[in-house]
Amino acid sequence: MSKTSSKNNKDFKEIQAYWTKERRDKAIPKPLPKLPDDGEIAEQSTTTRRPTFTPPDTSIKDENDDQSLNGKLAKPVNSPENLPWRCNGKLFFTWKGDNYVGSAGAILLEVLLTAGHNVFDEGEWSDNFYYYPAYPDYGKSWGWKRASVFTAWQYDANYAYDYAMILTDTSMKDIGSIGCVRDLAPKDRTWTAIGYPSRMPYPGDQMYKTTGNYIAGDSIITMDNNDMTKGSSGGVWLTDFEGVMCVNGIQSTRGGVPEYANSPYIANNDYEKLLKCVTMDECK
Repeated sequence: MSKTSSKNNKDFKEIQAYWTKERRDKAIPKPLPKLPDDGEIAEQSTTTRRPTFTPPDTSIKDENDDQSLNGKLAKPVNSPENLPWRCNGKLFFTWKGDNYVGSAGAILLEVLLTAGHNVFDEGEWSDNFYYYPAYPDYGKSWGWKRASVFTAWQYDANYAYDYAMILTDTSMKDIGSIGCVRDLAPKDRTWTAIGYPSRMPYPGDQMYKTTGNYIAGDSIITMDNNDMTKGSSGGVWLTDFEGVMCVNGIQSTRGGVPEYANSPYIANNDYEKLLKCVTMDECK
């Protein structure tokens, strides 16, 4: 059974003053931890569950902005101010006294989804969370009220629970949120991963996306065609559910194959516990 834990915030003006452009530019891209082998993890049955869906909170349509690149699997998002891309962005934070940057996405108007290791790692909470959607094009940012992780991640480093939620200081209604689907069988599924990879051949200053297919796994899911590097940690995985592109995973870990990336399986029961923890500070 999953349990949750949370950490509370600083004032937004203090956070905004801290994250100068110089600090943002020098922030260290948070690495994706490496698992021994893709898909080799204790598994649980996910094939008989009925999906639970939270629809996106927006009516704006997306635009086609694909662009092919040589030497990279992912493509740059050329219009990150459009939906659903602008519901994703850079997540700046301080961990162990150093400034880091990862990726995150808005799953509700006041809730971000990101990697657990962006929020808590190696026995220490991160701090100074500063979310900048569609970085650097949108030009607006948010602070935070509370961040929550699973105790299975906090105390046991169980990568099946390597995802976290952050409650923003105010509503993100100006950009909207992406739908989210849980308890969805992963077999034969396709995802589009989004993030800000920062290790060569990726520059770190632009949003990228890559589309791949299910390879293996149950409690931890592996997709192919995903070589996005550090800095993409916490970027969301989108999938088509009944004609709507919605969140179904996050950039969590890598394995032995460079073109593979992993996400925790998002079960609705766990999701609801974490959501209650971050929004109501009721963590059990």
